[in-house]
Amino acid sequence: MLRYASLAILMAAAVTGCQFGDKPPPPPTAQPAAVPEPPAPPPPPPETAPLPAQKPQIAAVTDAVPAPPPPAPAGPDPKQLVGLDFAATQHLLGKPAKQEEKPPAKVWVYNGTDCDLTIFFYADISSGVFRALTYEFKNHQATEGSDDQCLAHLMQGT
Repeated sequence: MLRYASLAILMAAAVTGCQFGDKPPPPPTAQPAAVPEPPAPPPPPPETAPLPAQKPQIAAVTDAVPAPPPPAPAGPDPKQLVGLDFAATQHLLGKPAKQEEKPPAKVWVYNGTDCDLTIFFYADISSGVFRALTYEFKNHQATEGSDDQCLAHLMQGT
């Protein structure tokens, strides 16, 4: 019976792959680690084109188109009125011809020979100071750029 038990153990060991003896199992074969390739060098800088020995000549134009006349000097910009308080507006334009209360706004009207300017002041919520928020020009003659001209005329009157 001992023989059958020994044979059974030996068979079980053979089936499971166990080895007897003092030899340890052979180490797994070491495969060389994949060495990453170094990054490709950056491309060389583009070559600069050589400069010519002298500046190229421009062909003369026989049927030259005359240059447009220079723009007229810019007058004052009406947008500069926005944000001004009463004192700054009066310093710029002088005393208004008329002052009105249209709650919550205070309205100043300036009369010129060719136009009228109405400025609407509203109180700043944080400080309570009235500042110009918007304006309106009424031109007696509709011409282009007349708002700038009107403001310039009113400023000259100060």
